[in-house]
Amino acid sequence: MTRSARASATRAARDAVPFLVITAVWIVVMLVVYALFLLSKPADVAYSPAIHASVFVPPLVGFVGHTVHEIRQG
Repeated sequence: MTRSARASATRAARDAVPFLVITAVWIVVMLVVYALFLLSKPADVAYSPAIHASVFVPPLVGFVGHTVHEIRQG
């Protein structure tokens, strides 16, 4: 590998680390929100799949927004 190719690969890996960390944080946030949703649900209530899916929408909007922001900066 030439010096410039190695430098480019190193730079790309270094630039990807913050994005990967933020992705991991968003996944944890989504799982925590869903866990809180399940823990606070009354035992005699059955939610439809749409209600369960709606728990993931707010964190997903933030994740998609961050992804678009990173693509525009890149």
